[in-house]
Amino acid sequence: MQDYRRQIAYLYAYEHGKQVKNAGFVKAEVRGGSCRLGIHLKGYCREGQDAGTAYIYFYHRDRIVGICLGELKSQNGALEWQGLVDPENIQEKGIRFSETGGVWIRRPGIRDYVADWEDDPVDVDRFLLYPEGGERCIRCPRFGNCKRSGENAFDERGTIYEGSHPSGS
Repeated sequence: MQDYRRQIAYLYAYEHGKQVKNAGFVKAEVRGGSCRLGIHLKGYCREGQDAGTAYIYFYHRDRIVGICLGELKSQNGALEWQGLVDPENIQEKGIRFSETGGVWIRRPGIRDYVADWEDDPVDVDRFLLYPEGGERCIRCPRFGNCKRSGENAFDERGTIYEGSHPSGS
């Protein structure tokens, strides 16, 4: 029988760093070399308003690093995202699904939403987007504290840093 793993986690709204209420759920199924993710967030989006961006996160040193999955869409009376990722190399970042901690949704100006696989509260202040400097930044001892961890993956000459994979690509 094929390796099969199913994960369901509740999405919680966070305000000012505190978990305040249940706001939806995330389903993940790993089977046959692919991982199907489905995100369902209760809520709506006004015309022209940003629905939010979904990230799958992992822990690295003292930070929580989010890898961009994509933009949420307003449908069926909720905000949703569905897609497939490679469970052995999520978004070509070298992270396995088994190394992830859950899903994080950023809705700028509104609030953060987090679904932790272990259903533990999360310190949302420790979130950092996957650095635009790529793998090189993740391995850097100053990870998250250097300029390249947050700047564009292109330098002044327009060349890409070796081994970089910009967030959201």
